[in-house]
Amino acid sequence: TKETKNFGLGPQGNPIDPTGPLTDVSDTPYIFLSETKRRSNFISLQDVWSFANDWELTAGIRYDDYSDFGSTTNPRLALVWSTTFNLSTKLLYGKAFRAPSFAETGNINNPVALGNPNLTPERMETIELAFDYHPQSNFGGVLSFYQYNWQDIIYFVPDINELTSTAQNAGEQVGYGVEIELQWKINDAVKLLSNATYSRTTNEQTDSAVAFVPNRQFYLQFDWQINTSMQANLKSNWVADRKRDVADLRSQIDDYIITDASLRWTSQNTSFELAIIAKNIFNEDAREPSTNNGPSVNLPNDLPLNGRSIYFSIMKSF
Repeated sequence: TKETKNFGLGPQGNPIDPTGPLTDVSDTPYIFLSETKRRSNFISLQDVWSFANDWELTAGIRYDDYSDFGSTTNPRLALVWSTTFNLSTKLLYGKAFRAPSFAETGNINNPVALGNPNLTPERMETIELAFDYHPQSNFGGVLSFYQYNWQDIIYFVPDINELTSTAQNAGEQVGYGVEIELQWKINDAVKLLSNATYSRTTNEQTDSAVAFVPNRQFYLQFDWQINTSMQANLKSNWVADRKRDVADLRSQIDDYIITDASLRWTSQNTSFELAIIAKNIFNEDAREPSTNNGPSVNLPNDLPLNGRSIYFSIMKSF
């Protein structure tokens, strides 16, 4: 681990002059992260079993062993039924994990966030039921229902009577939702793609909706091959029903719709591509929610996304 800085304590424990040059504190007790070693080993097995003409089971399991926090075993299952010639039904189950990062386990001398060597991995368990239906070669859709349970989520929890926060396995979420996707090739020149999502996520510690996660989303994309050299694209994304944290007393953040458009021209002889791309063409005042850090809000008007912007692009293929 290497660090140079212009704040805090120097190699001999003396205060660093913030107006002076950067000071190297590597290999001293005042570095932000101690030297850390991790060894990981894993083994995974998978088998596909076609036990009937229209049934197939894919089963897998993976075992991971980490030198710093132990081992974890995670299975995956996928049962596929060819229900009809045009319809496939899938039942999916899986478990997964996320190992703590070095910063989450080893941060020291940090004025805000401290590591915790006793962390365990985050764990996720999911189940999904999906119907994949294509009545025609140019039209089809997928409808899926899902549920997940996310446990031992790593948060930096404020320390009592201190200005710091320490990483803890302090969170648990449960969520469910439905997604639908449609694809329609109207003719050789025009294609439509659309998907919609409805979801509900709950913080099990507070029994409240999880902050920042949109409950509804809708996406629509239109592709038009004008001729052999020119292509137009229009896409629109709607994001709705994002909640704030239960301790945040500000009004709920507004929904938004962002629409982008592009026009591309490709030379058939010289391998050049010219494009004009317009993003957020209606100049929507779109914002992502910001966190509330307690008595004061650092970004009271949230995080603004880019307004209307236009790009020109030239590409050459070799």
